[in-house]
Amino acid sequence: MSSVKAPFAERSNDELIDLYISHLVARNRSEKTIKSFKSILEEFVRFLGDRHVSQVTVYDVDFFLAHLRRKGWKKDSIYTAAVAVKRFLEFLGLGGNIAGFELPKREKRLPRYLEAEEVFRMVNAAENLRDKLIVLLLFTTGLRVSELVSLRVSDVDLEKRTLRVRGKGSKERLVYFPDYVADLLRSYMKGLNSEWLFPSETAEHIHYTTVERVLKRLKEKAGIEKKVTPHTLRHSFATLSLAAGLDIREIQELLGHSNLNTTQVYAHVSRERLKRDYERVWSSLLDPRSAKEQS
Repeated sequence: MSSVKAPFAERSNDELIDLYISHLVARNRSEKTIKSFKSILEEFVRFLGDRHVSQVTVYDVDFFLAHLRRKGWKKDSIYTAAVAVKRFLEFLGLGGNIAGFELPKREKRLPRYLEAEEVFRMVNAAENLRDKLIVLLLFTTGLRVSELVSLRVSDVDLEKRTLRVRGKGSKERLVYFPDYVADLLRSYMKGLNSEWLFPSETAEHIHYTTVERVLKRLKEKAGIEKKVTPHTLRHSFATLSLAAGLDIREIQELLGHSNLNTTQVYAHVSRERLKRDYERVWSSLLDPRSAKEQS
């Protein structure tokens, strides 16, 4: 069995979690990941009771995941919990304790997306420019919500219609937006008195949960029954871009994916969309009632 690295040996479980979370913060992991991992690890040490993490075995991790399953956690959430615990133990030098551990399978679901018409129903339901731009920028650029809320005014180039984005691992990339969005941005930015594109009254910029609440409110006002999150709009951007003819590698670059395999899922979505549209068109063309009307 591995032993905890020397600097960690005398620390409590809670102190070790704090150290690991600081490690994630220092490496610019997203706020959502940090919050999720912290909650999972706190649940994990509660599950361990009085035992120190240095005593953990692969069986303990399996028992913990089974415990979460009995509590009603979904498959994707259990997978995230497994990743959080595994990386935490490896950070502490305890990877040997869980040698042979296999991550649980995740459900393979095609990303959900909105049609352009549904997005514009949400835009039209917005009562102010800020909320319209939140929807439109997520939809026309494919930004992650963490990238959207951290945009500065200086990141916006209205002439070239580009945004400078700081993505995962602080990697910078340029994304583009259309004329229609540029016109709205120009009007919106005239009234700004902040370095942040979406400033908050209580902090530097709005929180990602603010964006989630905006989208939830607008989709309800627009009468959309689908679940709509910032990631739904990111998926919509990628799916519709591919369907419209953008190359998969171009979409990879715009999304900021380091691995093409991550982007390839949208090829499957596009094929599903193609099949649906094909069946809609040809079912109509071959409908005997349509043939009678034309004759």
